[in-house]
Amino acid sequence: MVAIFLSAVFLATTAKADGMFDPLPEGVFQYKFPYDPTLFFFLALGFFYFLALMRYRKYGKTRKLPVAWWQILSFYSGLLVLIGVLLPPIDPWSDRLFFIHMVQHMAITHVGAPLVSFGIPFLVILRITPVAFKKNVYIPMLRSSWVQKFWWLITHPLVALALFEFSYWIWHLPYFYNLALLNDFWHLLEHSCMAATSILLWRNIITPAPIKARISLPTRLLYIAIIMAANIVLSFILTFSEEVLYAYQGVPQPEWWTWGYLQDQQLGGLIMWVPGGILEFIAMTICFFTWVHFENEKDRVRIREKSGK
Repeated sequence: MVAIFLSAVFLATTAKADGMFDPLPEGVFQYKFPYDPTLFFFLALGFFYFLALMRYRKYGKTRKLPVAWWQILSFYSGLLVLIGVLLPPIDPWSDRLFFIHMVQHMAITHVGAPLVSFGIPFLVILRITPVAFKKNVYIPMLRSSWVQKFWWLITHPLVALALFEFSYWIWHLPYFYNLALLNDFWHLLEHSCMAATSILLWRNIITPAPIKARISLPTRLLYIAIIMAANIVLSFILTFSEEVLYAYQGVPQPEWWTWGYLQDQQLGGLIMWVPGGILEFIAMTICFFTWVHFENEKDRVRIREKSGK
C-alpha cells in the first residue's frame, strides 16, 4: 500500500512538471562544492573511532575492545564505501549521469549504512568524549523523558521504515532531485537525509550488542521484503519511463558515455532494481539463516534439559 501511494504521488508530480526539464543554464556547475562536505565527516568519524579503540586498549579495565574484529572490519569497509563514492571520479560523474548518482544512493543506503552500523561507532567514540560533555550534555539528554520518547519514536520499526521510504521517494521526485542536482546545499541535505534515515532503518535489522532488537528475526524478513517491494516500484517507474524525468538534458556528459539521457535514466533504474534487490536479498538471507541458527540452538538446549532430567 505504501509503495502504491508513493508511486501515485511520483507519477502525479512528474505529470505536472511542466517547465521543470528545461536545459540547465551554462556554467551552473561552477557553483558546486569542490568536495562533498560529508566526506570530511566520514574521515573524522574513522579517525575518532580509531582513537577510541586505542583508548580502550590502553586504559580499559580489561584492555579488551568493546567490539569484535569483524565489527571493526565492517565499520571501516562501510566507511571506505561511503568515502569512495564521494571522491572523484564517481562524485563528479554523478553530476552528469543519473545512473552514477544511483550508484551513490545505493552505496550510501544499502552498503555503507549497514556496514558502518555493525561497528556501533557512536557508542565506541563515546569513550573519548570529554568528561564535561558527558556530564553536562550526554547524561542529562539520556535522562530527559522528551529525548527518550523522541528516540523511541524515530527508532520504532514502522516509523524508521516510513522515514526512510519518504526520504528516498521524495528525493527522487523530479522537483527535489533537480534541486539537489543544481545546488550543492540541497545535494548535501539529500545525502544527509538518506544516510540518517538508512541508519535508523538498518538499526532495526542489524542489532549488535548492546543494541536490543525491537522486532524478531522472522519479522525482519517481512520488513526487508517491504523495503524490496518499494524499491522495485520506484525502479520500475524509472526503468520504463519514456521521457527524461530529471534536469540532465543540457548537461555535458562524459566523453566515454555514448548513449542518450533516457538510456542513462533507464540504466539508473536498473541499478536500483537489480543490484539494490540483490543487496536486499542478501540481507534477507542472512536474517533467515541467523533465525535458523538460533532456533537450532534453542532445540539443542531443550534436548540437553530433557536428557538431564
